[in-house]
Amino acid sequence: MDRLYDLCYIVAMVSIVCITILIFVGVVMRYVFWMGAAFAEPVSIFFVVQLTMYGAAACYRARIHLRLMAVVSLWPERVQRIAEVCTHVLMGVVAVTMIYYGIDLVRTTWFQSYAEFRYIRVGLVYSAIPGSGLVTLLFVIEALIYPSFKPSIDEDDVSHILEDAAPRQSGRTTL
Repeated sequence: MDRLYDLCYIVAMVSIVCITILIFVGVVMRYVFWMGAAFAEPVSIFFVVQLTMYGAAACYRARIHLRLMAVVSLWPERVQRIAEVCTHVLMGVVAVTMIYYGIDLVRTTWFQSYAEFRYIRVGLVYSAIPGSGLVTLLFVIEALIYPSFKPSIDEDDVSHILEDAAPRQSGRTTL
């Protein structure tokens, strides 16, 4: 699972670097050379979909996704564990939904192509939806089997980082 997580993380990192480069090339081509780069937008869309889908799966496994712990942390330990299991089960339902409807979307759009790239299928771009759904489902199963898995970023570490980054208040006010 660690290698699968690393692969998701690498796909997300490469995607964000490629998006940045493509947008930069598109802007330079348009405003310096006075001709648009027709390839920049469709390829950027491809990388945005990859970044969103596989980045979300990686964030789920690392447990750095959006979650509301203020109320849950006030509950008894047993109720917290039940809430955590329910959360994983609901994420499993979301992952299965992504797989089922993602496959349907890929089948529907497989024979469509972008005007700029006749050889790139729209279905290929959307194949990240069922693919990341499968990866997320595997991460959900892992979380249910190994509930003691420690995320790579602990909430205490994040709070210490935020406390260190916050400006120190002194007796004086500055403008």
